[in-house]
Amino acid sequence: MKRMLGRLIDKVVDYYRGWTVFLDEGLEEYLEAPWKLKSAIAVTLEGILVILLTSASQSPGTLILTVVPLLIIIAWLPVLDKLAEAREIHGLVDKELAFFIVMASATCRTGLEPLELLRYVSESRVFKGFRVIGEKFTCLEKIIGVGDALRIVSSVLKGMARTFFIEYSSALSTGTVIEYLMRSAGEAVKDAWSGLSRIVEKRSELGVLIAVVASVMPALTIGFTILMDVYILYYTLIPILILGVVGSTIIPNYPLPFKVLIEKSVGKVLSLMYIVGVVLLTCPLTYMVLTDSMMEKTILLYLGAASMILGTPGFTLILRALFKTFELRNVLEDVSVNVRTYRSLIFVDDELLSHLGSKPIRTWLIDYVYETLRFHRSLGEVEPDVYTLFTVFTNDLLRTLRSYLAGLTIMITAILSTPFLIKTLLTIAPFTSITLQVAYSSILATGFISSKLMLGRNISTLIPGLLVFIYGLL
Repeated sequence: MKRMLGRLIDKVVDYYRGWTVFLDEGLEEYLEAPWKLKSAIAVTLEGILVILLTSASQSPGTLILTVVPLLIIIAWLPVLDKLAEAREIHGLVDKELAFFIVMASATCRTGLEPLELLRYVSESRVFKGFRVIGEKFTCLEKIIGVGDALRIVSSVLKGMARTFFIEYSSALSTGTVIEYLMRSAGEAVKDAWSGLSRIVEKRSELGVLIAVVASVMPALTIGFTILMDVYILYYTLIPILILGVVGSTIIPNYPLPFKVLIEKSVGKVLSLMYIVGVVLLTCPLTYMVLTDSMMEKTILLYLGAASMILGTPGFTLILRALFKTFELRNVLEDVSVNVRTYRSLIFVDDELLSHLGSKPIRTWLIDYVYETLRFHRSLGEVEPDVYTLFTVFTNDLLRTLRSYLAGLTIMITAILSTPFLIKTLLTIAPFTSITLQVAYSSILATGFISSKLMLGRNISTLIPGLLVFIYGLL
């Protein structure tokens, strides 16, 4: 039994090391990691034993039953924190893989470009996941050589990234590396485009669905009040509020290429304005719940207008950053001309791209294109036919972004119709405070969820403020 338990613990430790090994910053941390996990397991087993003995003795052990779980939680915190960080890095690597492959393959001449790129991204501000992998590869190749370093990096990666580097190593040894890179790049372009198209389509559909659900929920609730009792509305108020909070939290950000990057100083100001706007919009609901009375329309109009003003900078800056991304087409056109004419990127004008990259709010794609051109320029001569891969890939991404922005008009139209539908339903409902609370909660939930869906993050109260303002006008 003891030997079986020991083997089981060893397997758990090996699994843990496989996930977190590339996070170790030195030999000391590498050696300490398994002991932290074993210590957490030991504390857990001993804690369970103490709790069972205390319960069996039927003696008052309130302190023990309180302290022991806390000790178990404290023992597991560093382990879980490292696992969470490792999962985040692996997730980032998976998202960045297609962009890494295209970036390495667009100037493919020798087949060693992925290795050069691993060294390059070790100091990258764009590749957050591959930067960690690049740092480990750069350190390992200085000690054990390129081949063994690549083998170790391949072994610690997960999913498609692991498959790519294992097959890349095999292609290097068999002399088919260029063919493999071009085939992988073609598949990456196709998969990235189809994946982004699906995500964009689902986000647009979700926006319309949110507007429909936000209108249907009050309709069903009001229908029940006609048949039963008005106090049934109390049981729907909390679920609507929970739906609004959870929905605005779990909806993911934009896909990686369209993710909007915001500098810390600007982000703090926008976050502060967002918090103030949220407080203003929740004040009427708090007042109605605490006093069980109705809020005057004039106050709703003022609060809605104030939150719109506070949310306008965040909304406009995010959309402006998305629209500014289309200026990359001018950069790509200049790049294509230089590649066809000079077979080089030396004479590409960096002024426009540097201007876009210096903006405090910009998309990830702008930084990616900027860093890609810097890397390709450092490699020297490029092949025009091969480099077409990068320009086609980027243009496909811009085309997908345009489709999404076009879909926003349908989403906004559906969302702005919510106050009108809810107000119409209120005319057939019992005119009570709780009825207005449910209606106002539905509007807030719709506004905040829609704002997160449209902007990718909770940074503006323009949409919920506008819905409250329209509701106050009706």
